[in-house]
Parts: sequence; structure tokens; C-alpha cells
Amino acid sequence: RSIIRLTVNQRVQHWLLLTSFIALVLSGFALQYPDSWLAWALGSEYLRRIVHRIAAVVMLVVGIYHLGYLAFSKEGRSWTRDMLPRSKDVQDVTANFSYYLGVSKVRPKIARFGYAEKAEYWAVVWGTIIMGLTGLMIWFKLGVFAVLPRWAIDIALAIHFYEAVLATLAIIITAASATNGMSKSSMRCNRP
Repeated sequence: RSIIRLTVNQRVQHWLLLTSFIALVLSGFALQYPDSWLAWALGSEYLRRIVHRIAAVVMLVVGIYHLGYLAFSKEGRSWTRDMLPRSKDVQDVTANFSYYLGVSKVRPKIARFGYAEKAEYWAVVWGTIIMGLTGLMIWFKLGVFAVLPRWAIDIALAIHFYEAVLATLAIIITAASATNGMSKSSMRCNRP
């Protein structure tokens, strides 16, 4: 039977988040490493800054919209309930490890969203908040200097960069494991 995991509204949010994330990664690393091939491929520093800021605004608007969606729509409140960690998630982790280690021959039955999807979702929420706050501090550093000392901007720069590296690697690993999982499952389905 077919299960709809994401509604049209959720898919639009996801695609906007995905495209803004990719644009932020490419333009951000090109800004961080101006002598790289990526910086050369994306054009002038001015263009890279504009692309980075537009993508950042898109991501922040989608994030704010998502918070409103969670708070004010029935579908969003249902999503929030489905994404909250439960004791069954701990049992599923244990059962999954038992299955993968060969201790158990039965895979656990995962709900609409399992512990892995929930962890990824909350990591995206956390990452968007951290990247948004530090990014705004960097973007409006002159205004921030009026309130905070210089070292606060230096810390924001470091957090912004390392969170970007972490998020990029997490997405690459998640995409690689999802692709690997799909190819294995399709191979399983095609066996006689």
C-alpha cells in the first residue's frame, strides 16, 4: 500500500529548503575559498555574495513559514506530533541494531517517521536557527558591533563556517546512504 509521507505544502517547503541550501553551500564555500575552482565557476565575489544572501533570505522565510505552518495548521500540528521523539524510537534503535548485527532476524516496524528521520528533522531545525542567527550577525556586523564586542563576530564566523561544514557533510552522507539503500531495495525487489 502507498503512504503519502509529504503533502504538496510540505514538498514545496522541502524543495525551497533544498534549493536554498544548495545555493548557500556553493556560494558560501566559494566565498570562504575565493581562490578555488568553485569561486571561479560562480563568478565575481559580488555575485557570490548576492546569491548567498538571496538564498539565505529564502531559507529564513521558509523557516519562519514552517514555524507558522507547525503552529497554525492542523497538518502542521500533526507533523509536530509525528516528529516528537517517543520511547518507541529508543526501542526501534535497539531493534534495528539487533537486526543489523544479526542478533534478530526481524526488522522493527517503523512508524510514519522513524528515529533517523526525526533526528535529521531536528538537526535541520537546529542548524537553520544557528546558521540564521550567525549569518544575520555576519551580514549586519556593523549594527552588531554597536551592541557586542568584536570577538562575538569572530565566534559567529567560526560557528557559521563549522556548522556549514557539518551540515554539508551530513547531507552528503544522508544522500549517499539513501541512494545506497534505494539501490539495495530495488535489487531485492527484482530478484525472482
